[in-house]
Amino acid sequence: MKKINIYISTILMSGLLLLHTGCNDFLDRDPLDGFTDDTYWTSEANVKTYGWLFYDQFKAYGIATGTTAEFYFQASNMTSSINISDDLTNNTFLPYQINPGSANSDWKDQYEYIRRANVMLERIPEVPMETEAAAHWEGVARFFRALSYYKLVQRFGDVPYYDKVIEDPNDVQNIYIPRMDRNEVMQKVWEDITKAIELLRESDEANSVTKYVALALKARIGVYEGTYRKYHQSADGSTFLQGAKEADAALMTSGKYAIQMNRDAFKAVYNSEDLGGNSEIILYKNYSLGILSNSIQAYTNTSTVGNGMTKAAFESYVCADGLPISQSPLYEGDNKLEHALANRDPRLLATVDSEGVSFRGSVNSLSRARKSSTGYVIHLFYNENSSNVTTTGQNTIDAPIFSYAEVLLNYAEACAELGTITQNDLDMSVNILRNRVGITPLTYVSDEVVMVDGVTINDPKRTSALEQISGVVPSIIWEIRRERRAELMTWTAIRYYDLMRWKKGDYLDHTKNPDVALGVKGSALAPDDVATLNEEGYVYAYPESHRTFDPEKNYLNAIPTGQIDLYVSEGVSFPQNPGW
Repeated sequence: MKKINIYISTILMSGLLLLHTGCNDFLDRDPLDGFTDDTYWTSEANVKTYGWLFYDQFKAYGIATGTTAEFYFQASNMTSSINISDDLTNNTFLPYQINPGSANSDWKDQYEYIRRANVMLERIPEVPMETEAAAHWEGVARFFRALSYYKLVQRFGDVPYYDKVIEDPNDVQNIYIPRMDRNEVMQKVWEDITKAIELLRESDEANSVTKYVALALKARIGVYEGTYRKYHQSADGSTFLQGAKEADAALMTSGKYAIQMNRDAFKAVYNSEDLGGNSEIILYKNYSLGILSNSIQAYTNTSTVGNGMTKAAFESYVCADGLPISQSPLYEGDNKLEHALANRDPRLLATVDSEGVSFRGSVNSLSRARKSSTGYVIHLFYNENSSNVTTTGQNTIDAPIFSYAEVLLNYAEACAELGTITQNDLDMSVNILRNRVGITPLTYVSDEVVMVDGVTINDPKRTSALEQISGVVPSIIWEIRRERRAELMTWTAIRYYDLMRWKKGDYLDHTKNPDVALGVKGSALAPDDVATLNEEGYVYAYPESHRTFDPEKNYLNAIPTGQIDLYVSEGVSFPQNPGW
């Protein structure tokens, strides 16, 4: 039977959370339900139960029929710009939010988790348990506090920082504190995750936070913050990049994880009914029918027009010889789908259905009545052995939270950004992923000269007008980013903030990057299909609508106006983010 521990929660604890949802109800408490704060913190078992509440923070494939998730879904909730992607085109037009909203679920939820962590940190010393156990659970609380502040900074930049529980609702001085500079918040995040690694057990209950999970989070945070500081020129990010490299190296030499060297293993990370025991998975979200389920298979396997892969993403995959389509003699063009998929990276074949193209205006859809916004139908989550594939709210494939593939990609990127990358670094990271799917490995000559099988990669897209906007990157970084995109395709929670940290928000702009709004070539459609094509003959997903990205505004979400109003009512200034 599949384990269900990743999402355990308990009504029993509802009276003990002492959560806040922003300053407006910072100290509101739910009714006590049989236990009090004084009587609950009496055993390690109770601390463990409390700790499971944090795992709801991992949205993964969503819950039931919901689309609040970290993969594939692009809902219409404009308060969370994570829903916008250059890999996928939503089935309805998805612009950026124009005006700030009064509330934001990201803001509210993360501060709830932060307060939970602070409560846990303050109560642990009172609990009768072994010193080792107390250290571990302190590590768990620090892990999740680091994760929440990291997410807040990604979305909002400068944010208020609380590291203690405030019990007095009249303590205005400590409740209505100003926003802390993002660089200072991230330094505290770094301290928390570093301390968590020191405190956490190497092994605990299956599929739970351990030292190795914390190393994976530290690497993710380090690569994000190191490159954000570099490309946004906000500060020196080398300490974060070096820390990411070291955390990845610790995972890579631990012997705990390994890439499964067969082509089917890539897709198994995203469509498996049970990720337990998969050597590539560091932490995952476990789904089980009747307890916790999702709808990701149903939404990609029914008559609802699904989110389709963009032309930009489709063309980013290399051919089987490891060269980009502009260079490879193996590329057969895109007049027909079978031509476009021939001799391509097997990760593309695992992600896009080769059965055919199916657009909203198609006369005939694919099997299971599937259609997509761009004609390219996402096939990554399909498992023919799954039950209830086409039933919403009844899907039970597990979702990765931290994967070993991401660790290898983070390692390669950190090395390249630090300017220390070697052939050995490539061979122990991205070349393992390429070898797994039969793609010719990369050969490093210099940052500007990267080869495959003796041929220098010279992708014209790397130096295109689009790249000139925020700056052209060296060839080695370009190729590592390409690998990252192929390996983590449709993992929208990662891709969106990759673009934000690289200062590549222009990729999301239809006017600057037209390919992000395009799909298949019209010649690949059936003769009677109805579609609007651009002048080059590609399907326009939204012929009447064009999304723009404002670099002075859209790298951050708006601060909820309700929060600003609350501060102002207490006579405290709380500035909005630039451009909003």
